[in-house]
Amino acid sequence: MLRRLQALYLRYAAVHEDRLRGVALGRIGRRIGQVEQVVRRDDRVQITGWANADRIRVTWPDGEVVMIPDIYRGDVAAQIGIRPDSGFEGAVPAGARPLTLHVEGPGGVFSVPLPHPAEPAPASAHRRLRRAFLRDLARAMPALIRYRRTPSQQTKTAVKRDLGLEVVARGHLIDPSWFSARRAPMVATAEITIVLPIYNALPYLQKCLARVEAHTDLPWHLIAVDDGSTDPELAPWLTTWAAARPGKVTHLPQARNLGFIGAVNVGLEAAEARGGNGPVVLLNTDAMVPDGWASGLTAPLSDPSVASVTPMSNAAEVLSVPTMGPGISLGEGDGDVIDRAAAALGGETCPDVPTGVGFCMAMARSWLAKVPRLDPAFGRGYGEEVDWSQKTKALGARHLCQPRLFVEHIGGQSFGSEEKSRQMRKSNALISKRYPVFDANVQRFIAEDPLATPRLALGIVLAACRAAKAEGGRLPVYLAHTLGGGSEIAMQMEIEKRGVAVILRVGGPRRWQVDVQVDGQLMAGQTDDLETVARLLKPVPALELIYSCGVGDLDPITLPGSLMALRREGAGDTIALHLHDFYSVSPSYTLLEQGEFNGTPDLDNTDPTHTVLRPDGTTASLAEWRAAWGALIATADEVTAFSASSAALFAQAYPDAPIKVRPHSLPTPVRMAHPTHAGCIAVLGNINHQKGAWVLREIALNSPEQSFVVIGNADSTIPLPRNVTLHGAYAREEIADLAEYYGVAGWLVPAIWPETFSFTTHEALGTGLPVAGFALGAQGDALAAAANGFAVPLEPKETCTARLIETLRMRIASKEAAE
Repeated sequence: MLRRLQALYLRYAAVHEDRLRGVALGRIGRRIGQVEQVVRRDDRVQITGWANADRIRVTWPDGEVVMIPDIYRGDVAAQIGIRPDSGFEGAVPAGARPLTLHVEGPGGVFSVPLPHPAEPAPASAHRRLRRAFLRDLARAMPALIRYRRTPSQQTKTAVKRDLGLEVVARGHLIDPSWFSARRAPMVATAEITIVLPIYNALPYLQKCLARVEAHTDLPWHLIAVDDGSTDPELAPWLTTWAAARPGKVTHLPQARNLGFIGAVNVGLEAAEARGGNGPVVLLNTDAMVPDGWASGLTAPLSDPSVASVTPMSNAAEVLSVPTMGPGISLGEGDGDVIDRAAAALGGETCPDVPTGVGFCMAMARSWLAKVPRLDPAFGRGYGEEVDWSQKTKALGARHLCQPRLFVEHIGGQSFGSEEKSRQMRKSNALISKRYPVFDANVQRFIAEDPLATPRLALGIVLAACRAAKAEGGRLPVYLAHTLGGGSEIAMQMEIEKRGVAVILRVGGPRRWQVDVQVDGQLMAGQTDDLETVARLLKPVPALELIYSCGVGDLDPITLPGSLMALRREGAGDTIALHLHDFYSVSPSYTLLEQGEFNGTPDLDNTDPTHTVLRPDGTTASLAEWRAAWGALIATADEVTAFSASSAALFAQAYPDAPIKVRPHSLPTPVRMAHPTHAGCIAVLGNINHQKGAWVLREIALNSPEQSFVVIGNADSTIPLPRNVTLHGAYAREEIADLAEYYGVAGWLVPAIWPETFSFTTHEALGTGLPVAGFALGAQGDALAAAANGFAVPLEPKETCTARLIETLRMRIASKEAAE
């Protein structure tokens, strides 16, 4: 029982590894900081955290790295009561060790050892994490009891969910009201006054003004404040442009540079002097307004309680698409495409937001009368619109986002990146001092995210824009699960090459989880309604629907029909299957029958392993299963296998399928390992029944004098003997280091199912050490093709484990003798 709990704990530790690598800085009661993450990133070790200090030094025998705590951390400031610009991050070479972190501040220097990702986490960290594990284990106990009584993928998923072992982030519930009938037409307002502060960036200014003139659908007047631009071409061009539009443009050139806030205040003063009761719109020169923008932006100001309205954008902090944050670049024309999708969103809601965002912000005259200027205390800019928003909010005002309008924001053109970073740190500190609850309000908004559905919908359109420019032009939509593993790794490798994708996930708390990934940014939402998924995908010109893995779904026999239902007639959509397992062949996705592999099952096979229990209590036979999946395969444009062996097994079930063999491209090769004290036998990767956990148990029990290590995690329901060490999670870059650390003499590949592709087999072979496994599936093919690989026949099964370990020992002895 204790060994099983240890295996389960290691799985828990793998998911929560960031908590293992954290290091408290300072003594009890005198906390001055926290190292939050020490993680391997390719050939570097990334270190992040916060500290109330002047600087951070990380040293090792051959060098050091200096980090200045200057990253904004409002969350820490609110909780601990220190300055908000306390965050730090940096990187050291992966081979640098031992690491020591030194915190330098007014109180002197505080030094602490820093755990390296390639080394086991310290015992104190495990003690803290074990307490959290026991707490979560108690919470998961009802689910564990259900799993013990009725083992199934569904009950197992419930256990993982309660223990926090899901490797895929969940999203907010998708609100279908955003796809309801179009709202009533916007109410037009009086003439708008646009305040445009200008500093250099003539190409953006020209494009911005052309769009204002072409796309503004209300009467308008522009106040152009040239804030002492140094570009010699800008002033004459702007003077000529303004003079050609008498009565429409007020041109206010400044003799010296006032900074962003000073220029805006000049414009606000001019707007006040002009009079009128129409809204004032603060617009940046790098904001590219779309057609009909003005009415959509200003209509919510008809509510007298509303002080400001800001659209969604690709770079508008908490109003950004596809995720909150600093933003993402757009291709030519993408902003207009996304805006058309935004305009099609239904409903009437304009959610309240913590602050307006000044790149394109409509301001009500009535509230400007109460707070008429931006505060020059914020220097050259950044934070001034937050300050104005909080001042008016204190008087009873509200600030809204208009999600039915999307304005492209090129971003960061007015200041250099270094100056911007410094000014933002200073401004954020001032905001936190003036408005102590603001950071908490922002965090609450982030957690609740009332814009989650529009953000997801527009993120999908952004992904479609990117995909349209790539070869084929279709947006890839993967059907995948939430359980991680090899299929997830392979899918993410594909997405990394493409840059964009939508993932329709099953096996989570809701039937469907919709993820959109664009350039590494992820936005997710959940729904039980496939029609809602179809509505999200409706604006996409063409889809490439790809079945990746549906294991863990509540009613998997319906997955083929669901995928076919998303294919739209006449849209040029395609369907493909990627054979990461054999789920399309049998509910036993490993093809194991009573724990053994006996080939592709025939249609008349009645073994319960090849049937599936449906949510209504009925049981679907293998013939019914093949009929459902066969319908999908018959309509598929392509079926991709990643090894010849898996293609052959699949073809036995579906001989007419359009199957092609395309082995995965391997990442950077694993470094050759050179252990100095070789003697241990290792298994690489996570193991369970089909991955050979019982095979390893039998071998280890019969070899009590031999030490074994699993570099990975093990199924906690399969007790492994004491001579098997469980290392836990690892990074691919650490494989050779870990082989040397444990003194690995050779690798076992104990899997008893025909893997469709085996990354771990290739990685083990890459170390140059002997590798032995069964002559089965893709792993057998890889072993047979490698000089240091040895494929052992599975038959006769009664002696297969003894022959496997004996073969490996002989090969290890031969290698040692040759050296």
